Amino acid sequence: MDQRHLVIDSPHLLTLGETDGYLVAALDDIVTNYPPRSRYPHETLQGLWSGPTGVAHLLLQVSVARPDLTLGGHTAEHWARAYIAPNSRGHSLRLGSHGCGIADEKLAYEAVRCAVSRDLRDVRQFISSVSQVMAVDDYPDELLYGRAGTLYLLRMVRHRVPGSSDLVDPAIAEISNTIMNRGPLWKWHDRRYLGAVHGDIGILTQLVLTSPSLAPRLQPVAEKLLGLQLHDGNWPSSEESGSSGKGLVQFCHGAPGFVLSLLGLRPHFPELQEQFDAAIKRGRVCIWNQGLLKKEPSLCHGIFGNALALAPGPEREHFLAVATPENVARMKSSDPTRSVFGRADYGHSYSATSSYAPSAAWTWLVCREEAPKMLAYNEV
Repeated sequence: MDQRHLVIDSPHLLTLGETDGYLVAALDDIVTNYPPRSRYPHETLQGLWSGPTGVAHLLLQVSVARPDLTLGGHTAEHWARAYIAPNSRGHSLRLGSHGCGIADEKLAYEAVRCAVSRDLRDVRQFISSVSQVMAVDDYPDELLYGRAGTLYLLRMVRHRVPGSSDLVDPAIAEISNTIMNRGPLWKWHDRRYLGAVHGDIGILTQLVLTSPSLAPRLQPVAEKLLGLQLHDGNWPSSEESGSSGKGLVQFCHGAPGFVLSLLGLRPHFPELQEQFDAAIKRGRVCIWNQGLLKKEPSLCHGIFGNALALAPGPEREHFLAVATPENVARMKSSDPTRSVFGRADYGHSYSATSSYAPSAAWTWLVCREEAPKMLAYNEV
């Protein structure tokens, strides 16, 4: 099998200069080449994962962090509102039969609309849709298609809309209780996945960040996950794969997602902080050794997400410098095998977490922080 990562064979690490220009260029790329539309084809609507709702969510986060920034003469919030415009999804948006997570367009669209409008009438409509989740037994519990994703959306709405707690908290309690009662042996497609997007660490993260009071009951889950770390610092994709798994080192499966999760969970598990610190340290060694991925840089499957999991300093800066647009273009043009930086977004252009420009925008926005968060995961 071909090696998934680039080899760091030079003692001289790359350095990174000013990143504001990269941020503006990435955002300009989005609004220029994927502009708001009055109506979107149904197949492009993939919640926060891919499509206009994910772009609106990204731009809303940019507007909060950088209210001064303008694109084409307009603020990022203006563009967020344009991507979330009423009636642009048609009149038949329904909760998807495949799941209820952050990839569900109806739930994600209504949640982002709440965050943009900050109107309690929109919150009531969102909670009405969430009530449908409570009535379905066979939804999974993970982030992308399952109840953990619903929890993220509820937490995001509670965070963004003043005075919404009374509406949101009962739904949070019911969804959380359902997940807890179905665990701790959660499954997705009949496998015990462990990673941030489809598995246990993602479910644990959404439960605890949404309702910190649950942490003591979930401590055995955290201890078990710490015990599954492999000798190289990575985690297997699933319990079934164990040490013989594919050895994926990316946010959705493997050490990057675990490290970013453990950093956010650490304050809620005071008795495990030494174990958390040791696991984070070993995980970062794995990311440094195996995480300079050949896939196109992105948050979910590539260098950007992996860089954010590294400690601030020369190693994170080196990863980020490899992923600048000029370096990506140079490396692609000089690679005769065409195996370096091929697209890994499943054909969904401008996917918020698996395409280059949106992933770059989020990365350049937060990469100078001590402990940057992951978009649509733990940033609220």
